Amino acid sequence: MIVMGENIKVTLSSKRIQDLYDKSSYFYDYLTGHEVGAKRDALKSVRIKNGSKVLEIGFGTGKVLVELSRKYKNKGEVYGLDLSKRMADKARKYIERRAINHNIDVMVGDALYLPFPDSCFDMLFSSYMLDLIDTPRIPNILLEFRRVLKKGGRLILVSMSKGSKWYNNMWLYERVYKRMPLLLGGCRPVLLRPFLEELEFRNIKSKCVFVGGLVPTEILYVDK
Repeated sequence: MIVMGENIKVTLSSKRIQDLYDKSSYFYDYLTGHEVGAKRDALKSVRIKNGSKVLEIGFGTGKVLVELSRKYKNKGEVYGLDLSKRMADKARKYIERRAINHNIDVMVGDALYLPFPDSCFDMLFSSYMLDLIDTPRIPNILLEFRRVLKKGGRLILVSMSKGSKWYNNMWLYERVYKRMPLLLGGCRPVLLRPFLEELEFRNIKSKCVFVGGLVPTEILYVDK
C-alpha cells in the first residue's frame, strides 16, 4: 500500500544531476543492481505487438532497452532518451555488444522537451527518473509523456516511494537526503499517483514492491 503525503524538495539542479550521472556511469550498474527486480516486475506483464514504437526515458546503461527490443524480436522500434551523455555512450556500447542495435535508437535529451512528434509511441517506460525531479516540474514532464503517447498508449512508471509502516515510510531516508542528496544519488521518495489523477490519465493501476525487502517502490500502469 502506498500512502499519501508531501514530496520533499529536490535541492540539486538538472546540471548537477547530469554531472552526477556522467561521473557515476562507470559504476552505475553496481550501485543500482538492487533496482533490477522492480524493473523486471514492471515489464513482465507487458505484451508488445510487432511493429509498435516504444520509448524509455532515463535508460541508464541500456539494459531495459535491450529487454524491450527482445520482447518483440526486433520487429519494432525502441527509442531511449537520457540526460547523461556518458550514460548514453555506455548504453550504445552495451547494445552494440549484443548485436541488436539495428532497432534501438539512443539519444541525449531532457524529459521536459522530448524531441518527438505528438502521438508517436505505443508505450513509454521510465524507472527511477521522476524521483530525481523537483515536484513543480513533474506535471510538465508527465504532460510531455502524454503528448508523445498515442491514444490508448500505455505509460509505465517505476519510482522510489513511501510505505505505510514506520520502518518503511522513508522518514529517515528523507532526513539524510535533505543533508546529503549526492550521497543518495539525488533520489528521494515521490508519490506520483496524485499527479496522474490531476492530469486525467486513465485506468491508473499501481502496486508496491519492496526493493531489498525494505525500500518501497511504486509501479504504475497508466493509459492515455
